[in-house]
Amino acid sequence: MKLLKQLVETYSPSHNEAKAVNFFIKELENLGFNANIDEIGNAIGKIGNGNLNVYLIGHIDTVPGNLPVILENGKLFGRGSVDAKGCLCAFTEAAAEFKESKDLSITVIGCVREESDSAGAYQILKDFSPPDFLVIGEPSGWEGITIGYRGVMWLTYNYESSRHHHGAPEPTPAEVGVKFYNKILNEFAEEYPSFDKPSLRLVNMNTYQNKGNVGLNMKIDLRTPINFDFNNFLDYCHANLNGATLNHDQPIPAVLTNKRNNLVSSLLGGIRSHNGKPKFKKKTGSADMNILAQWNCPVVAYGPGDSSLDHTSEEHISIDEYNKSISILKTALRKISECILSFF
Repeated sequence: MKLLKQLVETYSPSHNEAKAVNFFIKELENLGFNANIDEIGNAIGKIGNGNLNVYLIGHIDTVPGNLPVILENGKLFGRGSVDAKGCLCAFTEAAAEFKESKDLSITVIGCVREESDSAGAYQILKDFSPPDFLVIGEPSGWEGITIGYRGVMWLTYNYESSRHHHGAPEPTPAEVGVKFYNKILNEFAEEYPSFDKPSLRLVNMNTYQNKGNVGLNMKIDLRTPINFDFNNFLDYCHANLNGATLNHDQPIPAVLTNKRNNLVSSLLGGIRSHNGKPKFKKKTGSADMNILAQWNCPVVAYGPGDSSLDHTSEEHISIDEYNKSISILKTALRKISECILSFF
C-alpha cells in the first residue's frame, strides 16, 4: 500500500511522467527487479529466471488535474489511484514474489503517454518480442476480467469562408460544421455507446477569425466495434466535406480476446479462490491493449478499481480491493507456473 500511496502522490500527467518514473524505478530495484528506463521514458522492471515470459503492462501517466491524496475509511483518494497506478502497483507487488522463480520471467512496465498518444505502448511493441502471456493494467474490479475494447480514431475538421453578415443566406462556418457532424453521426453512429456499435462524440468546437475570413475547428472522437471499416467511414466523410478539410490520426482497431487459454483460466481460478464471482467485461473505451494485442498472444486487462471513477474528481480506490487483487494475481501467476510443462 505504501508504494501505491507514494506513486499516487507523485503527480504525472501525460507527457510529464519523469518524476514518477524515476521514483518507480527505484522502488522496482528495492524489490529485486532489474530496472531501467527506455528511450521514450517507460519504466521497465524484470524479475524471475524462467522460460515462460509474462508481461504485466500498465501506465504511469494520468489525465491532467492534480487531486489531494487522502487515505480515509479504507479508501485512497487521488489522481491515478484507479486509472491506473493501482493496477501498476498491484502488478509490481504480485510479481515481486517471483524473484527466485525458475519457471517465470515477469516483466512489469509502466508506460508513458497512454492518456494521450500511447507512444509508450508503441515503443514497447517495437522493442519487445511477443510474450507468452500479457496482462494490461486497467481497472476491471477485482472480480472482473476485461476481454475487449472498442477501437478509436480522432478527427480534426476545419472549415473557413469569407466573412458575411449573419442576416445573409449563406451558412456560417459553425452551421456548416454542425451539418457535417450530424450527417456522419446519423450515417454511422448510435445514440448510446455499446461495445458492438460505433459512436461519435463532438469533443471540441471553436470558431475563429483569420484576416477577412471566419472559420471553425472541430475535434471528433470516433469509437468503433470489431471489424469496423475505417476506410469506408473516411470515404464517406471526404465525400461530404463541401470545401472543408479533415485530418485524422492512425486508426486503432477494436480488440476482443479469446477466453479459452491458460491466462484466462488462471485468473478465473485466482478470483474463485477468493470467493469471487468472475465477470467478463467489454469496455466501450479503448486502452493500450488495443495496440499490444498485435502480438497475438493471450491477453486480458485486469486490475483493482471502479472504472466509472476514471478521470473524475472523486477518483479513489478501496485498499481492501487493491490487496485482494494482488493476492489474485499471485495465485494466477502460480497457476501459470504450475502448467509450464504444457508449453515446453
